[in-house]
Amino acid sequence: MNLPFLEMHVKQRRGLCLDYNSLMKFLKQMVVGLLVLIPFGFTAVVPMSPLPLAIINASESAREAAISGGTKSESKELQVILTFAPWRGELWQRLGRLQLDNHDYVGAVFSFSKAKTIGRLSIEGTLWMADALISNGEPDQAKILLREVSNVNGVDPFIFLQTALLQRSINDSFGAVATLLRAYALAPLNSEVNYQLGLQLSVSEPDSAVMFLQNAARLDPSRKGVCDILEAMIEKSKEISSSAERYIYIGQVLSTFGEWDVAQRAFLTATEVNPENATAWALLAEAAQQNKRDGLQYLKLAQQLAPDAEIVNGLSALYYRRQGKSELALIYLEKALNANPNAAVWEVEIGNTLAEMGDLKAALEHFERAVKISPQDWSPVRALAHFSIIYNYEIYTIGLPAARQALALNPGSPALMDLLGTGLMIAGDLDSAERFFLQADKIDPNQTAILIHLGQLYLAKGEKESAFRYLRQAAEFAKDSRLREMANRILIENGGR
Repeated sequence: MNLPFLEMHVKQRRGLCLDYNSLMKFLKQMVVGLLVLIPFGFTAVVPMSPLPLAIINASESAREAAISGGTKSESKELQVILTFAPWRGELWQRLGRLQLDNHDYVGAVFSFSKAKTIGRLSIEGTLWMADALISNGEPDQAKILLREVSNVNGVDPFIFLQTALLQRSINDSFGAVATLLRAYALAPLNSEVNYQLGLQLSVSEPDSAVMFLQNAARLDPSRKGVCDILEAMIEKSKEISSSAERYIYIGQVLSTFGEWDVAQRAFLTATEVNPENATAWALLAEAAQQNKRDGLQYLKLAQQLAPDAEIVNGLSALYYRRQGKSELALIYLEKALNANPNAAVWEVEIGNTLAEMGDLKAALEHFERAVKISPQDWSPVRALAHFSIIYNYEIYTIGLPAARQALALNPGSPALMDLLGTGLMIAGDLDSAERFFLQADKIDPNQTAILIHLGQLYLAKGEKESAFRYLRQAAEFAKDSRLREMANRILIENGGR
């Protein structure tokens, strides 16, 4: 064996091991140094990510906007957050609600859809989404969504009631009844559930509606008037249960109390029972107009079936007057009056038409004729008072005496108290006006027109805080968007908010 060569090889291997160990020790020290230096080194060449800072700032701004009520500002900040965190389903729902409140229905539908896809759309959010779809002109999609809610278990009856009201707004009567029955099973003593069921069933299964109307009248005295009259009409019309007339009578009761959407279904049923009934078609046209649809096709059919009929001509006149065709309206009103000279209503409508045309003197003559036809009926007397007060025409000699007479014929009517109060306010008798307005408000609280008049009265008296309180209430409780806008406009114009 070559020993010198072997010794040399061993020495070389030992040297390599020493060099390797030294090298690894050096590298270990370098790695530790790098681990310490890397964060600082990277900071020097790569800027910190803006994502966390943007989210923090937007979140803080959104919270501040939510506290201050700045819905548009909050909406803007939420959109910033969701750009970086699109998985935040609860924020999509909140954004959708803000967009709905700000009438951005397209945006609201998109945001609610995002929340739904993520699985974070609550049951309330589903109702908001349906509301947005309806407002965006997508009732069919809303109908599907609302029927899904109707089938959910473990839901508060109030949610079912809200669902049914939305279903009613898109004329899904079958869905509304099904939802209301679920609400009734959970809350049989809820007055609104009973009332809504009574309304819906009155035009599909009238005899089944009676129990719910009786419940509603007992549970909520403010509903007693309409419930009692509707129940009486259902009972009275049992003998003609298979005729168009039954649904015409029921529809007329409903329309008298402003339930025009349900009334329209009653009149539609009447036309289905008897397609030759001109009165049913004319009333269907009127209901369609009240529900912001045209209705002319129904009216023309009624005119073809009975060109000389009183109701057909009278309702034709109302249609053309709304279209701004006052001269044509007068022709139809004269035909209606000729068909029934003892109908004070057509004298009143001729007076209203002439007043709109600016002929107040001629209008007054027709209002006075209406009163002579039915001197013990408060309605034509009220029409005379309203004409005089609204146009400020002979208010001291005609308007105020007529308003007092109407109230004497129908004592306790908050609407007539409000009318008399309005006349007194215009006449400058603010203290007397206040007395009648407050009486009306006590009998019919949260009635928007009365609240607006109280606001105007206190502005005239220089009591701004009281005025602002009533105007805010008027805007809050307004069912009519025009009255809500009026209350807000008066509030803002006088320095309130």
